[in-house]
Amino acid sequence: MLYLIGLGLDDGEITQKGIEALKNVDKAYAEFYTNTETVDLEALEEQTGTDIEKLSREQVEQEDMITESAHEEDTAFLVSGNALTATTHYEIKHRAEKEGLDVEVIHAPSIFTSISETGLNVYNFGRTVTLPQDFAPESIVEHIEKNDSIGLHTLVLLDINYDAADAAEKLIDLDEDLEDREAMVLERANNEDQNISLASLGELSEHDFGRPPHCIILVGETSHMEEEFIEEYSLE
Repeated sequence: MLYLIGLGLDDGEITQKGIEALKNVDKAYAEFYTNTETVDLEALEEQTGTDIEKLSREQVEQEDMITESAHEEDTAFLVSGNALTATTHYEIKHRAEKEGLDVEVIHAPSIFTSISETGLNVYNFGRTVTLPQDFAPESIVEHIEKNDSIGLHTLVLLDINYDAADAAEKLIDLDEDLEDREAMVLERANNEDQNISLASLGELSEHDFGRPPHCIILVGETSHMEEEFIEEYSLE
């Protein structure tokens, strides 16, 4: 049996259903290569009585440790945010089912629900893009332009520990027209010290943000209600 369990974005966001599953498995693994580690695994081990082993990306994607373990004994795979947000996690689910394993998915909060705290309507977001720290794919601008063409907001996810100010500067380097674009930064979503800032992307590129994780939202067309909600986060 394989349990794919979302941890949420901060301590205490794993669901009761996830806790109960974790208490009853024989093996438990976790990964944090798809998101910053914001959950105290030691506290979770104490709460459930189950040891949790952190795996590298190579162990998860290349060595098939998760499915191999689940063939031998009940296994939990813990991931930051929601259990199936990352494509690699859905691929594990798909592979496990093809191999005849029983799979249960236990969901939890993720960045895709937390962005609603900005005051922007989640229904008005277009395709999400991911901005890596070490290179700048031109496809990012193409996807932003497609969202812009129909007035949708763009969520820009950042590499682990990538500062939003540096990421904003890279976006401007990719497309100088973005410098004056209205944008928001969501810092440490769902944490006690969560913070939201609204300004032009150029102004955000010069702002001193706190510790990661961060994400950037390029604001598209806004309704009167959205405009009223987001004003409170203005840096001005």
